[in-house]
Amino acid sequence: MPKKQFRPRWFGWLLPLALLAVFLAMRLPGLGRFVTTDEALWLRRSGSFYLALSNGVWADTFQSPHPGALTQWAGAAGFYLAFPQYAQAGSPQIHDAQLLRLMENRGVNPMAVLAAGRAALVLVHAAAFLAAWPFARRLLGERVAALGLALIALDPLVIAHQRLLHLDGLLASFMLLSVLAYLAFLQDGKLASLAVSALAAGLAWLTKTPSWFLLPFIGAATVFLLWRGLEKKKPRQFALWLTLLIWLALAVFFFALLFPAMWVAPGEVLANMASYALGSAEGEYSGPVFFNGAVYPNGDLGAAGWWFYPLAFLWRSTPLVLLGLVCALWFAIARNQDATRQKKKGLEPDGSHSPLLLLLFSLGFMLFMTLAEKKFDRYLLPALPPLMLLAAWGWVRLAEQVRWLRRAPWRPAALILGVAVLQLASALPTFPYYLSYYNPLLGGAAGAPQAMMVGWGEGLDQAAVYLNQRADPQSDDVATWYSVSFNLMVNTQADDIPVALDLPQDQLTALLEKDYLVIYIHQWQRGTPQNLLAALESLEPEYRVWISGLEYARVYHLNQ
Repeated sequence: MPKKQFRPRWFGWLLPLALLAVFLAMRLPGLGRFVTTDEALWLRRSGSFYLALSNGVWADTFQSPHPGALTQWAGAAGFYLAFPQYAQAGSPQIHDAQLLRLMENRGVNPMAVLAAGRAALVLVHAAAFLAAWPFARRLLGERVAALGLALIALDPLVIAHQRLLHLDGLLASFMLLSVLAYLAFLQDGKLASLAVSALAAGLAWLTKTPSWFLLPFIGAATVFLLWRGLEKKKPRQFALWLTLLIWLALAVFFFALLFPAMWVAPGEVLANMASYALGSAEGEYSGPVFFNGAVYPNGDLGAAGWWFYPLAFLWRSTPLVLLGLVCALWFAIARNQDATRQKKKGLEPDGSHSPLLLLLFSLGFMLFMTLAEKKFDRYLLPALPPLMLLAAWGWVRLAEQVRWLRRAPWRPAALILGVAVLQLASALPTFPYYLSYYNPLLGGAAGAPQAMMVGWGEGLDQAAVYLNQRADPQSDDVATWYSVSFNLMVNTQADDIPVALDLPQDQLTALLEKDYLVIYIHQWQRGTPQNLLAALESLEPEYRVWISGLEYARVYHLNQ
């Protein structure tokens, strides 16, 4: 009988710690390079959150009905690290321009504050990522968990959003952790798993209202377990429903504990969140929307909206994830056929339903978001990590069950490592603009503008650097798309180009009298404002910004 190999307890953590190192290496560099559209807003909200915490005005920590509390905790940490004086100098009703002037007068670089808040949020993501490891390993096995988390750590879209002072990346992190921990609880009955799931659910609720999808999913997963007959004894069924109530109570407790506004005005907070969630579902677009080759003037995609998230998933996924999902589907069909044969022979089939439940979570969340009128590709993020775990399951099954790969012991490990390396090769060329990644199987960045609305502020940093070198901040007038975010990076105070299908003649004239105009890819995709774009059509931009072979921004020097 062969001797059992001794494996120290700490050895089992080498792999997740290596994954964590990769996770951080892909997210921490270059955090101060550019600003996305909404981050200036979250920076201001974080400053007000920090001010409210410093002064003990708990009600003022309710800055948004999202509610975005975790994002604001991280942003507040950024203020504490890079601009601690804001606790005395700030104002609860401060506006974006006032905040920038205050920072300028105090000699504070707003990008340094933003980068510090982003770094704090990356560490929160890292904690959720590491916490997911034991549950993923328990549910899917060590190889699948390792490759699945590697695919997540190296996915361009996930990296992009987990580097921002924003909500959707954080939502994906905690919804994944909550689902994995709860499925592990259903499998092993450990109360620690239940507590982690509840904590992650509470943190997800602190982030954004779509996390409420966890409620029906957790309930459905519990019903599924009972329906499959895995818990046949009525006392055990009662205990399971009781623990579900405990999960809900713990999640609510953690939500309230980390949201100071809930300490003093819980009814107002919850009512505002519910009202906002319903309003968002009915649509909240500003201006026209581009999708799949067509412009929708009022943002309502109509019947085309049913294809938005499936198409967005295909464009935003990597080839490795898509191929892994094909393998997973193939082996899932084979596994189901094996289970049927085992039942006919009177044998007990494999009772692990984790891959199926992860798939149902992703598809269910995708449908949940499809029902809302307002649609952006980032809203799909919570559905992606479970699909990456499923893709890893497919690749590992391929490595373990294909005869040629099993002939040499090193081949399965080489295949799994090769998949991770190729995933890295998808992400690295897009640094630091990970948002610019689009699936090369569908046409990559060159083909994306014919299908998706491209750009969320990446590239405007290069236009800002150009203007900082060329424009006179004392005399030159500048106007730009996304001016609030742009002004965090440019020395000249830029005015805004309004979001409108057409501009009134006086606004058009005023813009054309500016010294510099910065036009962004969103504008010519959406054709807005049409009369401004028409007036610029015959002019040659003085400077163009290109990312991944795609033009993102144009700088026009009008009055030379």
